[in-house]
Amino acid sequence: MITSSGRSGRPTGSDGSNRQRILDAAREQFASSGFRDTTLRSIAQAAGVDVALLAHYFGNKEELFVETMALPDHAAELLGSALLGPNRDWGERLTRGYLRLWEEPGSSAQMKLLARSANSNDAALARMQALLTGAFASTPADVPSGQEGLFLAMAHLVGVAILRYVSEIPALATMDFELLVARVAPAVQLHLVAKADEDLG
Repeated sequence: MITSSGRSGRPTGSDGSNRQRILDAAREQFASSGFRDTTLRSIAQAAGVDVALLAHYFGNKEELFVETMALPDHAAELLGSALLGPNRDWGERLTRGYLRLWEEPGSSAQMKLLARSANSNDAALARMQALLTGAFASTPADVPSGQEGLFLAMAHLVGVAILRYVSEIPALATMDFELLVARVAPAVQLHLVAKADEDLG
C-alpha cells in the first residue's frame, strides 16, 4: 500500500517491534474473539501493520496462534522447582509460583489465552498439558501423594486462576495477592502431602 507521501503503508519500526506488535494484537484478538472468528486482517488492523507482514513473520494463522501462547523459558522451571525445597513449604511455593505466571507481564496474557482456548482448540490444550507435564516430569520421590496428588493440587490452582484472572469474580479478582496465596496454599499443601494409598473409609 502506498500513502499520499509515496511511502509504503507499513510502519517504520524495526522488524522486532513490528513482530511484537503483531503478537500483542493477536493475543488480544484470539482471547476476545476465539481462534475461528479472528482473521489475519483484523489482527493486522489492530497492530497497525500490513497484513502481508503476518505471513512474513508467522506463515499462517495457526502458526501465529501457537506463537501467541509461547511462555517464557522459566515457566516450567518455576513450577518444578517448587517441590525441591522443604516439604513443609511445598503448597506455598507451588501456589505462589503458578499464580505468579498469571501476574507477571511476560506471561499473564499467554496464561489467559491458554485458559480461554484450551476447551476448544487442540493446540491450546496441548500447550497447557505440556506446561504441566513438563514441569513435573520427574516428581520428587518423597512427594507422598505422587502424581495424583500433584495434579489434584494443580487442578485446585487452575480453578482459582480461572475465577480470578479469566472470569474475574470480584471476591477473588480484587483480593491482595499475598492474601490469596495464604488462603489457597494450605489446600494445595494437603493435596501434596496426603498419602497416595490413604484409606478414607
